[in-house]
Amino acid sequence: MGCDVCYTNHAEADSDDMDALLALLCAAGVNFVMGVPGADDIMLNYQSTSFHDALFLRDTLGLQRAPEFEEWLQRQGLTTARGRLRDGAAPLALAHVLGTQAH
Repeated sequence: MGCDVCYTNHAEADSDDMDALLALLCAAGVNFVMGVPGADDIMLNYQSTSFHDALFLRDTLGLQRAPEFEEWLQRQGLTTARGRLRDGAAPLALAHVLGTQAH
């Protein structure tokens, strides 16, 4: 089961609350957490988790990606054989995947 750890901007919550809830959910075995760039969903006017939150908890708790997704990331050159993100490889690899030129 997946989860979007978020709150609307008028709620009495903050990023510490979200960090605690996200850590508890990941420790409990949630299968998917949603992330948005910068953790700020400007369309829906709420705060969510960002991609780096999932990376941090995956490393901290020793969690693995789905095998087929991990294989795809490696084929695209985004991660190493150990599953770590490659430094500086993302723009070039993503440009290849999207069929565009990296600048």
